Amino acid sequence: MPPIIHKSDLKQWQNWHQTYSQKLELLVDVWNANASQSTTEGYSDTTRGLQGLIAQALREGLEIRALGAGWSFSTAPATSGLLVNTKPLNYLFPTPRTHPSYAGSRDNLLFVQCGNSVAELNHFLEEKMGKALPTSGASNGQTIAGAIATGTHGSSLDFGAMQDFVAGLHLVVSPERHVWLERASSPTISDDIPQKMGAELIRDDALFNAALVSLGSFGIVHGVLLVAEDRYYLQAYRQRMPLTDGLWRAMDQLDFSGVQLPGSTGQKPYHLQFVINPHELERGVYVTAMYKHAQCPPGSRPPSPGSKLTPGDSALEIVGVLTDMVSDLTIPVLGRLLDRFYGEYSDICGTPGQMFTDTSTRGKAFGSALGIPLGQVRKTVETALAINREYAFPGLLALRYVMSSKATLAFTDRAPMTCVLDIDGAGSARTKTYCQKVWQQLTEQQVPYTLHWGKINHLDGARVRSMYGPERVAAWLKARQALLTSPALRAAFSNDYLRTLGLA
Repeated sequence: MPPIIHKSDLKQWQNWHQTYSQKLELLVDVWNANASQSTTEGYSDTTRGLQGLIAQALREGLEIRALGAGWSFSTAPATSGLLVNTKPLNYLFPTPRTHPSYAGSRDNLLFVQCGNSVAELNHFLEEKMGKALPTSGASNGQTIAGAIATGTHGSSLDFGAMQDFVAGLHLVVSPERHVWLERASSPTISDDIPQKMGAELIRDDALFNAALVSLGSFGIVHGVLLVAEDRYYLQAYRQRMPLTDGLWRAMDQLDFSGVQLPGSTGQKPYHLQFVINPHELERGVYVTAMYKHAQCPPGSRPPSPGSKLTPGDSALEIVGVLTDMVSDLTIPVLGRLLDRFYGEYSDICGTPGQMFTDTSTRGKAFGSALGIPLGQVRKTVETALAINREYAFPGLLALRYVMSSKATLAFTDRAPMTCVLDIDGAGSARTKTYCQKVWQQLTEQQVPYTLHWGKINHLDGARVRSMYGPERVAAWLKARQALLTSPALRAAFSNDYLRTLGLA
């Protein structure tokens, strides 16, 4: 049965965080014909429905983009043409048959449709499979396809960003063609599964690595093969600590020799975050550390249900909640609300899905994030603090850490570890100008950095090539051309964002 395709009367669409509105020709919502039961036949029918929408876009000369939760601050998912809402597409297929050479556990594999949210995946993995995602962002509202397409990251010292637990992609690339894509160096799924789907089987490391962080421009990501791990628990602590040289070394180089992290008994933290209120440095830095366990240690407490801010919230969630509470988030109000809602805690324990729960924070917030190599973190933060003294903005700085990614255009590409500096504040011209001042100053100081594709970045083609190198950009474009084989297809899967980046 063909999928249900509903044509909306809306001619304007706004992203979740309300940072922009986009006029468009047509918005369609897509449901599987049988939404209540995951079937391979229903999945294949939906593939054909998506191909029909691509055909329509080509006939009418329209751009076409797949829409997930609209969580990105950037205009990566926006289009003036045909916007395909894939969020209702949430089939799940546990433990697919594996390739004979696959060395991992079949029980850890989950094939999911593109519209599954991270929150839905957490629930299914924990409750139905006894598994967990290796990492996720602080927010759980994104769809899996949207999260990996923009390089969403967590703060795991032992793992990369979300695209790094992906082992296979099912891409709908034209009205006549859809492909199953894996790495040649790591065949995962049995060959007969793509064959039964009618998909062209491609195993190619360069193509796969490029398609992971695709910015939505390699066709429609219909399905994602995830590699989960056994369910684990995070024991969490948060403490406000003075900004000593020892703490600076921890932030700059992950050298913990001069500081006692909250809850530390000598174990390396699995998750680490520093939140800095730049207007109250004398009161110290909020340090959140989480330690990984097979079970919650005796005596630990579960997260409080219904809290406005939860143990895993990042600076963006903090600012989003606070801007929801007050009409004008001024600097003094920011400090008072932080004291009230973002307090210290100790020995709270839960699964990743229980610790990182945000699916609804909106607020009039502005989010930007820079990827910085270790050893440049202190210089970068001190630059941001110095600019704030001259041009104060109503917001926070936060530091999180993630291992380097294999994805060609992952912004978390600083080997072996990237520090992500979040600059999150009230959605205002002042916050925007503050970020631009930071970016400009770091460029002048020749500090290497990248910018998160899914947050505000104001990149252009020259800066993209400067950050990633012309060879990597050329490899990404070559991969896109291999999958979208005609100029008409490449034009259809482009948008203003991609053209501004020089990636169309």
